[in-house]
This record gives sequence, structure tokens and C-alpha cells, in this order.
Amino acid sequence: MAATIYYFTGTGNSLYVAKKLGEKMDNSKLISIAIAIQQNDIELSETAGIVCPIYMHNIPLIVVDFIKKLKQPNYFFIVFAGGGELGGCLNETKKLCDSQQLELSSLFNIKMPSNYTPYGCPSESEQQKDFNDANAKIDEIAQVINSQEKVIEKNNTGFIRTYIHPGLLYKLGYKYINVMDKSYLADENCNGCAICQKVCPVNNITIEAGKPVWHSHCQQCYACLQWCPKEAIQFGDKTIGIQRYHNPFVKVNEIIKSTK
Repeated sequence: MAATIYYFTGTGNSLYVAKKLGEKMDNSKLISIAIAIQQNDIELSETAGIVCPIYMHNIPLIVVDFIKKLKQPNYFFIVFAGGGELGGCLNETKKLCDSQQLELSSLFNIKMPSNYTPYGCPSESEQQKDFNDANAKIDEIAQVINSQEKVIEKNNTGFIRTYIHPGLLYKLGYKYINVMDKSYLADENCNGCAICQKVCPVNNITIEAGKPVWHSHCQQCYACLQWCPKEAIQFGDKTIGIQRYHNPFVKVNEIIKSTK
């Protein structure tokens, strides 16, 4: 069974899941959404799906734009590889697919180590537990897809967190994601290596006078902050002194390759 897995990744979690899932599906092909979205026509195999994180209980903006360019495959699946909470993302995904006349065959949610640095970096033991659980879940997902079953996971987030706090704040803030890069800065540890520019999936960063400059079409993927070898990029004062996270099984060159 030929399958196309499109992925969007910043710090490597979704690429990790996409790779593991692809290993368990015959004749699968992995394609970066950051690259594919630049094409006028996106060709899909009979089985096609998306692996991406969840931002503010919703779909990353670039993935929304990508879904709007899709044609209906025979079997269409989405795997979210985020911090664990579906929240309002489940309803938003259904609404988006309905608006594009896309039939969503299956939807899954995998908890991965959080890359949202202001909340702190997950410990190695926490990371390992997430990876162990994720690997088991990927096995289950692969079986469902390979057998072409239809499974839509239920929202795993309570009413208050989904619709009140932080759900309401997320809903209000989601439309401002592109301009949230105004809070990014490079501190005195920056050496102008341009890794941040290279890992940005939407070419939102240029290097000017030896320092990164952000241009307000940010995805809030945190790739620039998390992959900086000097930990010189900060999100205001919220990330100072906090250990960084990127998926330990993904190399920075894989991230760079997924942007070009």
C-alpha cells in the first residue's frame, strides 16, 4: 500500500513520529509540508496523511494553508504530535476539513515531550516515558492505517481547559501567532552562525549585522530558539536560564533539509 506522510516539524517531534510511522507502512514516502506547500499541485497517494504538532489547541497555520490545497485521497489521516492536549483542536480540525470537503478517515493524538520552553524543559525520565508511550501508540496507529480502519480519537481535555482557561486565551491569541516573533531576541551569546535562519520552516529570519531579525510570518515552532547552539535566542524574558529541548533522535541537518 503506497502512502504519503506529510509532516511539519520545528524541533523534531513530528519528524520523529513521521519516520517511525513510515517504517511500519509499506512503500511510504515522507515529505515536508514546508517544501510541499510551495507547489501549485500536490499529488497524493491513495493513502495520505499529516503529522504535525498542536499550537494553542489548534493546527499550525502553515498546516491549515496546506490542507486548503489538498485533494481528497481515498484514506486521509492526521496524527498530532504535541504536548498531549487536543483541546479545541479536534473541533477546529473537523471544521477545517468540512470546509474543504475533505473526509477525515482517522485522527490520532500522541503526547510528545513539550518544546514550549517557558513551561520548562521535560526531564530525561519524562522524555523517555513519552517516547516509550509514543512508540507503542505509533504501532497501534500503523495497524489502523494499514487496515484502512476509521478511528477519530475523542478530546482528552476537560471542559474548562478546552473552552475557558487556557482554551479561551488560546482561541483569542491564535490569530496573532504570525506576529508573536516580536518577542524574540538574540542575546550577547549570539555568534551569528545562522542556524536559526536555516531551521526556520517559513524563511522568517534573516541575519543582519551578524544577528537574527524576525519578519512577522512566524509559526511559533520554536525551531530557532531550540536549535541555537549557544542558547542565545530568547522569547522575551520567559526563556532565560531554561534548558532547551529538541528531539534527541533528530539531527539539526534533518530539520534544515525539511525547510529547503
